[in-house]
Amino acid sequence: RKVLLKTLLEKNSNSLTESDLERLAVDTNGFSGADLKALCTDAALGPIRQLGARALHVDINDVPPISFKNFRQALKGMNPSVAQADLEVYLSWNETYGSKGLADD
Repeated sequence: RKVLLKTLLEKNSNSLTESDLERLAVDTNGFSGADLKALCTDAALGPIRQLGARALHVDINDVPPISFKNFRQALKGMNPSVAQADLEVYLSWNETYGSKGLADD
């Protein structure tokens, strides 16, 4: 999840540290890739929301970077979209019928 978060944020100005990314990776346990993308999108809107009506007249370079606080706020309204019980069904299927062992061939 940490690598995916870094990839999703690489084109956006942000102030996240490695420690912040590690914490977000832990806090998003169970999130799908789509969930992480939605989280990043919501967090990216945080600085714009903070500007309020001024956002319409602010230069793009004057928008504050995405912060850990923006992610904490975005996480308040998000949950993983795949239930743990559903995920366990897929993991069980993969354990029985998946392609494990192909690397040994």
